[in-house]
Amino acid sequence: MKSKEVTDESIINQLLNTVKEHQLIKPGDKIVVAVSGGPDSVTLLHILHRLQSELDIELFGAHLNHNIRGIEAQMDAQYVFNLCEDLNIICFIKSVEVEAYAAKNQLTSEQAGRILRYEFFDEVLNKVGANKIAIGHNKNDQGETVLMRILRGAGMQGLTAIQYQRDAIIRPLLDVNRDEIEKYCNNHSLAPRIDHTNLTSVYHRNKIRRELIPYLEENYNPAVLDSLVKTASILKEDYDYLEKEGEGMYKNLVNFEKKDQVSFFIPALEKLHPALIARILRRAGEELLGKGELLSYQQVQNLLGLLEKKQTGKIIHLPMDLEAAISYEKIIFYKGTKEEIEPFKENLIVDDTTYVHSLKASFELKVISKEDVTKVSRDKFEKHFDFDKFQEAIFVRNRREGDRFWPLGLSGKKKLKDFFIDCKVERQERDLVPLICDGKEIVWVVGYRISEKYKITDQTEQVLSIKLLK
Repeated sequence: MKSKEVTDESIINQLLNTVKEHQLIKPGDKIVVAVSGGPDSVTLLHILHRLQSELDIELFGAHLNHNIRGIEAQMDAQYVFNLCEDLNIICFIKSVEVEAYAAKNQLTSEQAGRILRYEFFDEVLNKVGANKIAIGHNKNDQGETVLMRILRGAGMQGLTAIQYQRDAIIRPLLDVNRDEIEKYCNNHSLAPRIDHTNLTSVYHRNKIRRELIPYLEENYNPAVLDSLVKTASILKEDYDYLEKEGEGMYKNLVNFEKKDQVSFFIPALEKLHPALIARILRRAGEELLGKGELLSYQQVQNLLGLLEKKQTGKIIHLPMDLEAAISYEKIIFYKGTKEEIEPFKENLIVDDTTYVHSLKASFELKVISKEDVTKVSRDKFEKHFDFDKFQEAIFVRNRREGDRFWPLGLSGKKKLKDFFIDCKVERQERDLVPLICDGKEIVWVVGYRISEKYKITDQTEQVLSIKLLK
């Protein structure tokens, strides 16, 4: 009985110290506890339940069935449900197909599982109005993660490993050893579920846990886990500083041109150190997808290579349908593969206003006397033309293959494609540029230039005013 009290006091005090030092929990918090059914998450839920009144918190349980381990996974879900029921804690359980999601989005099962877990936790958090998500990572997880990332190669972010808090996610057990957790479960007869794949050395992390760390402890440093955790803590201070600088630069340089798209002016990025550029590029992915640590080291290196070459039209495909493209002096990130814009054509009526559904805008056409035009319009969406030059029906359309145009001020026609390139019109925007036409003649590339053939001259008698109304 005495052993139980000492163990409980040790682990609970350590959790409380961690909570206080890192300000993980405040009175009145509503906390969703991610419960896999394993020893870590079960211990976390059980201790937080015991401290519920002392901490003045409200708890909820959440369990996601990945449907990878068959009947074992179903039994995990049932165990979590029963545990929460015994503790009188509301529990949310959901089943997803991780493997199918991974294949669809070109992810590993581990990446897919992580994304779906946190989406589920956010879903529960929003449903119950909670403000924290508690995860059961422990001190051993931290040390193993650092060592695993050293072996495969990682930057500063990777070697800071698991954080005590990131946004709404908190990890109160991160300073508690796995042995203490297992003793706590035994003392309280919690009988947590055991993932038997963790008991073999088939997987990389398991091999590190069961073979490499015991070897290092026996032959090099008995406190190797503590040393690894200390390394992560030291690196985190430097990492936090660089992140703060990177976030400031990101806010200064990012352009929100439209929904699901951000861009950066390449010459401005080139003035920065590569470490800051990498952070800005990663942050762009998070902005569009809301996923932390989305881009891998290699993907960031590919993006840096894209910036270096500055090849307009070059595209890199990233996870979760994220794409990055170079367009002249900009790098553009956008979500989802761009859909082909349907060809459109709409007749325009003189002395009337016509709504064009494809553009979600209207064109106003008015015939006015030449005397009413006192100066050249500087409004790029309102221009004046020699009305007597029009020979056929006036309409608006988007570009077609083989289009040619006689830009004002030039001696003859040129390909519309070349005109767009000269004007640095982004490739993905060209199908949306309205073209005012007189039969086969392009009269005005709206927003850019009118045709030399339709300009007002000394012989002009009637003027056609065309205005785009957005």
